[in-house]
Amino acid sequence: MPSIPPNMDPGSARTDAPIGRRERRKLEIRVRVYSAARELFTKQGFEATTVDEIAEMADVAPATFFNHFQSKQALLRLMTGEVVEHLHAMTVESLVGEGESIERLRTFIARGAEDISASRGVARETLLEFMRLDATPDGPHPYLARLIEPFVNLISEGQRAGEIRTDRDPAFLTQMTVGMMNSAITNWLANPDYPVEEGLVEATEFALETLRSERQPS
Repeated sequence: MPSIPPNMDPGSARTDAPIGRRERRKLEIRVRVYSAARELFTKQGFEATTVDEIAEMADVAPATFFNHFQSKQALLRLMTGEVVEHLHAMTVESLVGEGESIERLRTFIARGAEDISASRGVARETLLEFMRLDATPDGPHPYLARLIEPFVNLISEGQRAGEIRTDRDPAFLTQMTVGMMNSAITNWLANPDYPVEEGLVEATEFALETLRSERQPS
C-alpha cells in the first residue's frame, strides 16, 4: 500500500565525507529531477508523464535527465525501492508494540489505505513495478521477506495471547491473510477504477474473522 513519502529522494543519504562543488551540483540536479518526476507521477500518472515534462519542471535539458537516469522506468524502480523502505517502516511501527494483534493489523491497513488515497496513480505504478521485480528468475523477491516478517511475528504474538487461532502455524496464517488482502490489490492492478481503499478494508475484516480465535468475540 505504498505512497511516495515526501522526504525521500536520491540525495537523502548522508555521508561524513565532504563532496566537492561539482559533485554537489550533480547531486542537486539529480534530486531536482527526481522530485519533479515524483510530483508529476503523483499528479498525472507514470504513463502520462514524459521525460520532457520532467526536465521542464526540473529546469534542466532533456539530455541532462539522461545523464542522471537511464529512463523513466529507472526512476520508478528507484521510487519503488524507497517506497518499500517506507512501507517496511510503517509495517514495523504498526504491527510491533502494545495492544491486541487484531487491532494492530487494522491500524496497518487503515494507514495503507490512506497512503494509497494520497497518491493513487504513483502508488499503483510502484506496485506494478514491485510485481515485475518479483518475476525475476535470479532468486527470491528482493523486498518481500522483509515485509512479511512483521506479519509472522504479529500472528505468533496473537496466538500466544489467545487472540488468534492456533491450529495452523504463523507462517501459513500469514500467507493466507496477506493473500486475502492482496486480492484487493490485484483487482486494482487489473482495473484502475476499482475502489481499492474500501476493498482493502473489507478483505482485511474477512481475514481477521478467519484468524480470530474461537475464544475471542467478534
